[in-house]
Amino acid sequence: MKGFFSLTALVFCIAGKAQFYYNDIIATNISNHHYSLIKLNKIKKVQVITYDANNQPEDNFSLEQEFSNNWGKMSTTSTTATGATSVIVNRYENDKVQQSTEIGKGVETVTKYTYDDKGRTQSISSTTKDTSLQYQSSEVHEWLYNDANQPSLMLKIKNNSDTTRIEFIYDEKGNVAEEHWKRKGVEQETYYYYYNNGGFITDIVRFNKRVQKLLPDFLFEYDNGNKLTQQTQVPAGSSNYVVWKYDYNEMGLKQTETCYSKTNEMIGKVVYNYIK
Repeated sequence: MKGFFSLTALVFCIAGKAQFYYNDIIATNISNHHYSLIKLNKIKKVQVITYDANNQPEDNFSLEQEFSNNWGKMSTTSTTATGATSVIVNRYENDKVQQSTEIGKGVETVTKYTYDDKGRTQSISSTTKDTSLQYQSSEVHEWLYNDANQPSLMLKIKNNSDTTRIEFIYDEKGNVAEEHWKRKGVEQETYYYYYNNGGFITDIVRFNKRVQKLLPDFLFEYDNGNKLTQQTQVPAGSSNYVVWKYDYNEMGLKQTETCYSKTNEMIGKVVYNYIK
């Protein structure tokens, strides 16, 4: 179950170091919009039920979200079969996340968000402390914008000393088309973004050195109302992939997320129960 839920987490936020434009800007906006729907519909609790490949409920894992302080605070608690518990506390102002604190297995990560007077993401700073290893690390993302309100540059500063420049190139419609990582003047990685006619991202692609061609990391599909209905994730350097399919309720909130293998076999399913 642990492995399946780790995969589920990718649905909420494309984690790790990849695709900063998507992770910092697009995913943060999606998360804030989801929170706004929760608040608008006066949801006080979200219970998550997970199912295995045989479509049977998993009893050895639990996850629940609770909203308090007039929806200014969201607490997410998860427990695995081993009894390990993780707690994430998000705090919100003006319908935007301001801080997220995650505590689990002796590790605490605090992420802070700031926005400019136009509501654009200005900075995201994370500090991680491992009490068992007496270790601490930090990472700051500082976003700069051009006169057209587009991201022009992001500086990723690790441990206050190691800086990577993330530069962007735009297509003829003003969409971010390329994301270039440069460290000490040397190109490290390049991502390419493709869009549908509505301006929604359909593909995130990068150059695969092993096969010497561009290959997708993520593929997205939408319905006529521009709701995300399917996401395909391709692990780096692999010919395998997983497909997530989404269904929504009348409030516009995700009701189910079902994961399928490359051979269209169900791997697992997540069902949400919203309580007012």
